[in-house]
Amino acid sequence: MQLNKLIEHVSYESVHGSPAIQITDLCYDSRKAKPGCMFICIRGTQSDGHDYVLDAVERGAVAVVVEKERIVCAAANRVLYTKTERICFDTLLHTYQAAILVVPRSRLALAELSAAFFDFPARKLKMIGITGTKGKTTTAFFTTAILREAGYKTGMIGTVCLDDGKQVTSSEHTTPESYDLQKMLFQMVENGCQCCVMEVSSQGIKMDRTAGIFFEIGVFLNIEPDHISAAEHATFLEYLYCKSRLLQQCRVGIVNQDDVNTYKVLRGHTCQLETFSMREGIAGEADMVAGGICFYMEQGELHSRFRLRKGTHSMQLTIPFPGIFNVYNALAATLIAAHFNVTEEQVKRALQHQTIPGRCENLHISDKYVFLIDYAHNEMSLRNLLLGLKQFKPGRLIVIFGCGGNRSGLRRNRMGETAGLFADITILTSDNPRWEDPERILDDIEEGIRDTGGSYVRITDRREAVRYAVSIAEENDIVVLAGKGHEDYQEIRGVRYPMTDRQLAKEAAGEQPKE
Repeated sequence: MQLNKLIEHVSYESVHGSPAIQITDLCYDSRKAKPGCMFICIRGTQSDGHDYVLDAVERGAVAVVVEKERIVCAAANRVLYTKTERICFDTLLHTYQAAILVVPRSRLALAELSAAFFDFPARKLKMIGITGTKGKTTTAFFTTAILREAGYKTGMIGTVCLDDGKQVTSSEHTTPESYDLQKMLFQMVENGCQCCVMEVSSQGIKMDRTAGIFFEIGVFLNIEPDHISAAEHATFLEYLYCKSRLLQQCRVGIVNQDDVNTYKVLRGHTCQLETFSMREGIAGEADMVAGGICFYMEQGELHSRFRLRKGTHSMQLTIPFPGIFNVYNALAATLIAAHFNVTEEQVKRALQHQTIPGRCENLHISDKYVFLIDYAHNEMSLRNLLLGLKQFKPGRLIVIFGCGGNRSGLRRNRMGETAGLFADITILTSDNPRWEDPERILDDIEEGIRDTGGSYVRITDRREAVRYAVSIAEENDIVVLAGKGHEDYQEIRGVRYPMTDRQLAKEAAGEQPKE
């Protein structure tokens, strides 16, 4: 694609060099630059693409995108300032024959360029975006299962995996970088997908990864203080604002009427609104409500049964997932499905046997007790999980969890407090310590649990912690291994070591005598 055609869809300050230059690909990592590509300089948490401009053009990049604030006019020539050097525009234009695009925000430019380069694939799909502190993945799986059961070829993008309609691959981010996202959407179109269900993270919105995508349906599930740190969101207000932006780029907004912050999220919304709730018979009742909720154990599995009502129509649903929060997820997915040609029986079939890796995943390692794996990695998700499991009235509720490194200490305190209040036994262990000392992380969690009076032990080695939990589990107990869910690694000092909670549990169960 010619540069002048590509930049028709981009907000830019100036362009330097031949507008007829051919662009064969885009990249935002200089290590992946190749002849004919355009290199977009974006700022990451660890590095700044502007520092690698020369590396990119030496690898063959024929155009570079730089931010205006990094440019200084020196006499008759413009200069790009990087962390280590000054690069004259003349050097890029004449020595490397590379065109230069100056933009106000390079992340926004990357999103705009990527959409244009792949011929705006989101416009050719029914886009469904789901945001919330808790429940995005489950709601996305529920929605995708329903649409596929009804015959809609549907792709999915989220925390657990990327599914383009033909191939399923692992995911690095809940919402991929804009180039990778647009490429995935393009592949969905090529594969004949009609719909795309995607998780939309607050970071994805903040970093303009979804910029330019207009969603047919945008879903708000819930929000609580989380992801507040120097590396994520500076304040809860910023976090809330980022979540709210989804309702400014969708046609229909489906929102949880029961969340205390919904009215704040709705400020400035531009979409048609629909609501879901668990509060029946109240003034201003939601468009879809759930009632008659009951929870039960059957053959080593946990089930939730409830009634959904939309207007005068109602239906009974059973899902193999515990907790009120999963009823909310089913509510949202079913209300989404109401915008498609989907029957009641298709909804029931899709949800009745649904499984989601690392989301209340039942391992069936014993007939005596239930063993679950769940991704609960913040205070809200852990609280919802434990409260949901207590509704099954287990003999004891045993939780094993840790917290990730390079994250807020307050998050760790609150997760410790939550476990101390709602679990019968808590086993503190290592999660992904990243660059932090695991013992320091456990100190922070322990500070939160100590004042609750809850029973706990501290076993830093995750494998040993799981072994201990299995060794003490008794009949009718529920054991939940939380925090990592679907992840297949443990990150220590920048290195990812292979590890899955599923394997740890099975190894531990194998050490126990068979009955």
